[in-house]
Amino acid sequence: MSSAKKTWKDIKPVLSGFSSPQLLGLVQDLYRLNAENVSFMHARFLSDGTKKDHLTPYMARIQRAISPKQPWKQDIKLAEGRKAISEFKKANGNIRDTLTLMIYFVKCGNDFTLEFGDIDEGFYDSLSSMFSSVAQTLMKQQDQELFAEFLPSLEAEIDRVDDQIGWGYPDELSEYLADLKDAFE
Repeated sequence: MSSAKKTWKDIKPVLSGFSSPQLLGLVQDLYRLNAENVSFMHARFLSDGTKKDHLTPYMARIQRAISPKQPWKQDIKLAEGRKAISEFKKANGNIRDTLTLMIYFVKCGNDFTLEFGDIDEGFYDSLSSMFSSVAQTLMKQQDQELFAEFLPSLEAEIDRVDDQIGWGYPDELSEYLADLKDAFE
């Protein structure tokens, strides 16, 4: 005998019958359940647009995944870094904050390779893909102020890796940046 897979449609009517104190209790239980829930709720409810405290847990996850301090003890986990960005987008969705995390992803990868030496093509493909996503997001937004805000960070990352990293990586980043600049001229 098999039972049907439970979905949100099964949970929603149960929650609809909850009182306000019951819902608050449930949310409190979820908050206490794990660090990811805490980060989600802080990003969703406590970001005021001026401070960046709500980004700290996501940045820490990205840094641990992509630029571990002791790589001989921990593998690089690019997917985990991307997952942190994806989870932030679901929790908050603020475009500036999301772009900040995406550029931080690239920065952490650059930090790692500058400290420990060349990695492999897949590593640089992932960093290039994230850099490309930043450029595409900015082009899609067509917001000159947003472009001007993030351009220095993008240029700084290219400057840091130019003549330092192989695999054609700096050239690829430079091409994405050139396309982005063309879109805003």
